Amino acid sequence: MRFLTLIFGTVGSGKTAEMFKIINKLQEHNLRCQPAQFKKFVVFKPITETRSDQTTIISRTGQTFNQVIAVNNTQNLKLEIAKYPNHIIIIEECQLFEINSDDIQAFVALIKELLKQNRQIILGGLIQNSHGQKFDILSSLCSEADEIINPHTTCNCGQIASRSQRLQMGYPTPITDPIFLVDNSFSHDLGYSYEPRCNDCFELPLEPHPNLKTFRSILAEIKDLKDQQNRP
Repeated sequence: MRFLTLIFGTVGSGKTAEMFKIINKLQEHNLRCQPAQFKKFVVFKPITETRSDQTTIISRTGQTFNQVIAVNNTQNLKLEIAKYPNHIIIIEECQLFEINSDDIQAFVALIKELLKQNRQIILGGLIQNSHGQKFDILSSLCSEADEIINPHTTCNCGQIASRSQRLQMGYPTPITDPIFLVDNSFSHDLGYSYEPRCNDCFELPLEPHPNLKTFRSILAEIKDLKDQQNRP
């Protein structure tokens, strides 16, 4: 049956927890039914999602699912999905497939193609990037959705959070920073973190805070020294 569910919100809003509710219901259904009535499903995520290992998704409440297939682009995702013609398709952190406009178009086209095949699809991810701009993948598919789940959390001030604030060493990162970090696996080592904020508390400075500039200069010097040491 054709059915598209979109789960989106800010960082820390409980998006993955909502996805786990769906996964848990599917697993419970399969436990009480005969194999002929099983609802088979398969979970994918982009290989650049590094909060957990490549075969796992994990919620902030500690729930884990460790039968995930990680793919590095939409083309590989399409090839993997073709191996599961009768499965419900679940894709986590969809925004990480959004590297350029070609990727966006390819992903949206793939989902629309699957819907024409009467597939059931669940997509999860952030609705906005750290610059406060909407990610195109999920926003482009809203008109196709049969169900939209939009969990919310609160900003530190107590208001409903609608933005995902990127910080480095506790300071808001500037608008000149890239939307996607080059290597998420080292983001915590470089002092990056994210927190949900309301519109009033969200900050997008034109340039880094002076203390952040100093920190980045030190990091650059350390990198230069390491590069020099690694030269033959």
